Amino acid sequence: MKKLLLGLISIFTFGIMFANATLDTISRIDLQNNIETFSKNDGDLFQDGRFIITPNPSKDKLNIRLPKTSQNMTLEVYDVLGKRIHKSTITQLTASVDVSRWKTGVYLVKVSSDKDTQTKRFVKQ
Repeated sequence: MKKLLLGLISIFTFGIMFANATLDTISRIDLQNNIETFSKNDGDLFQDGRFIITPNPSKDKLNIRLPKTSQNMTLEVYDVLGKRIHKSTITQLTASVDVSRWKTGVYLVKVSSDKDTQTKRFVKQ
């Protein structure tokens, strides 16, 4: 029941966070709570694949690995209520965020450039 409730909260939050998105954005939520957002012109930042979160779940670190870099890349993390709790600029293929002080729960990790956006789920233990 907890997982179902968390899943519904995540879906609801995801809908609120991206309600103002243009029709050029396509979102997919599968039954394993994987949330991914792609722009129609998925040709720049994520052409060779998707960004990777490791380890997931984690207690201390959120590590991001990108398929390739671009200028003006942003990393944002939202809690299940839609509140942004982290924002930084990514300048390399890898980035790391200390999550040791975050509350246990599910977070949405959004990586975006000027042209493309992807969002994935991260679990903090």
